Order: sequence, then C-alpha cells, then structure tokens
Amino acid sequence: MSKFKKAIGALSDRLRLTDEGLIRMLPFAAWLSALALVSIYISHSTDRKVHEIDELSKMRQTLEAEHTETKERLTKLSLESRVLRRAQALELINPDERPEKIVVESE
Repeated sequence: MSKFKKAIGALSDRLRLTDEGLIRMLPFAAWLSALALVSIYISHSTDRKVHEIDELSKMRQTLEAEHTETKERLTKLSLESRVLRRAQALELINPDERPEKIVVESE
C-alpha cells in the first residue's frame, strides 16, 4: 500500500494549484477560451445560414408553384377555341382565306 500512497501523493502534488502554476496555465486557458468563443460563433453563424436557406427554399417552392399555375392558365387561354370565343365577344371574325406568307430574300 505504501507504493499506492506514494503514487497518490505524487499525483496530488502535481495537481495542486499554486499561484505560479496558475500564472503558467493562464495563456493556455486563454487560448482554450478563444477557441471556445470561435466555435460558438461558427455554430451560431451556421444556424443562421441554415434558417436563411430554409426560408429561401420555401420562397422558391412558392414561386415555382405560382409559375406552374400561371403557365397552365396561359396554356388554357391560348387554346384556339378560347381565342375564337373571345374574338367573337369582340365581334371579330375568323378570315376565310389564309394569309400569304411574305418571304424576303437576302442579298
């Protein structure tokens, strides 16, 4: 048991904090504190960016849905039958003859 007591005594001597030991460990403690602050800042910055990306993703999905709905509405409005109905409402008539195609020959 004496070896065990000597080992515990040697360990307690090494772990005993004195003014000289505290002053010697101060730069290391400051370095660890600075690393902890940098780590916290990076974590908060990452969380902020994740929330911003989520908001932008939701906005993109909303705009995609709006674009799809508008495209469908335009497709439905540009059907020939609907165009003819709207033209009749404006008292326009469908021509009997097709228009002639004008071809310009380049020199």
